[in-house]
Amino acid sequence: MGWVTAVVALTLLSGSPVLAAPPDKDVTVVNTPANPVPITGFVEVTGATTVSGDVNSVQSGPWTVGIDPAHNLVSLAPGQTLYYNEGFNVIGGDGSELDFGPFDLSKISKLRIIARAFNNNGGDIRFRVYVWDNDVLAKRTILDEFSLFEETLTRVYEAPPPLVLVRLTKLGGTGANYHLVLIGR
Repeated sequence: MGWVTAVVALTLLSGSPVLAAPPDKDVTVVNTPANPVPITGFVEVTGATTVSGDVNSVQSGPWTVGIDPAHNLVSLAPGQTLYYNEGFNVIGGDGSELDFGPFDLSKISKLRIIARAFNNNGGDIRFRVYVWDNDVLAKRTILDEFSLFEETLTRVYEAPPPLVLVRLTKLGGTGANYHLVLIGR
């Protein structure tokens, strides 16, 4: 019986070809929207990828969004806007006046004034907002008046008048610092 085992072993080793494993192949899976493949857990993607369709995302941790002025452009809806920033400046001593404007707001629906007075040196700064009649520039009326003693104030005017001028007056003491910004949309 030993010789039968040897013959069977030789036949198996020499008579039958050995089959090799097939080479690796890419697999493509296509699922319909009705039968999506759920993805759970941590997924890391390296290289470029494309996402199309609606994306439902959930925030995990703080998000930060920034605008890089060298690479991004922010466009506003069509229409007139106003942005005036006098920057940080100095007004002279008691009784000194500075006028800013008049600003044409005829196409503006909302005006915001941001004003700040600081380092008042024994006095204050009064801000007066004047308006004009379009036909008679000499006829002006005070729309608003406020004084700031080392404070910042923001005022918003809905449907502002067509022409506005802001006058700063130093009240007492020596020179002081101020900052004035007008934003209209």
